[in-house]
Amino acid sequence: MPYVPKWERLSDVVARVMKATGMSKEAAQADICCAIADGAIKIRIKPERRQIDSFHTSNVYDGKDFQIPNKIKTENLNWERSCPIQPWPVQRGIGLPPGLWYIEWIELFVSDVTRELCSTGSQSDAGGHASGTVGTTVTSAPALESSGVGSDAGPQRAAVDQSRRRGARPKKFEQARNAMRNDIQQGRLTVSQLEDMLEKELSARYSISRDTARKARNAVLLEFDGN
Repeated sequence: MPYVPKWERLSDVVARVMKATGMSKEAAQADICCAIADGAIKIRIKPERRQIDSFHTSNVYDGKDFQIPNKIKTENLNWERSCPIQPWPVQRGIGLPPGLWYIEWIELFVSDVTRELCSTGSQSDAGGHASGTVGTTVTSAPALESSGVGSDAGPQRAAVDQSRRRGARPKKFEQARNAMRNDIQQGRLTVSQLEDMLEKELSARYSISRDTARKARNAVLLEFDGN
């Protein structure tokens, strides 16, 4: 059985999220930015050099070793090189000189990407995590988590269940996106209020999971950002 990498670069994540969810490239990128900023996805970081003196290192660090911005826009990342455009500050006490560091690359944890961004199943009410089996359109990472599960009839039953789930999620997503858009157009919400609203508030307001709320909000914010 071939080895399946546990980490992947931004361009690969975008392609996988688009394939799994049917999102546009811009929407997928916005969703990835939000998930990284929220700490929903583990990342690892290869620093390139410190901004003030070009001190460099060959080590790779956990994402928690850096102060990741709490808001990341799609234009803040170089998607082909898989790195932030601007330097990120390093946390103290990790063995690196303090200050701002240019990043050579970042990689995202495959299992977290699958769970948070590629899920087509029903969501839990605790934090938008998928409950049950994820969709069949994702690549090899979820196969590691589900291999060896099920009976002889399992594959056919799973295919039917996943097909049904793939139809349910986009409907919820579209309904939530339309409702958010209408709230802004009718003056019940401003764009900034929607952007600053907590995911749990969005979830309660529109009767959807936090995961769907985040995706719908990102899609609406993209629409109004272009106007």
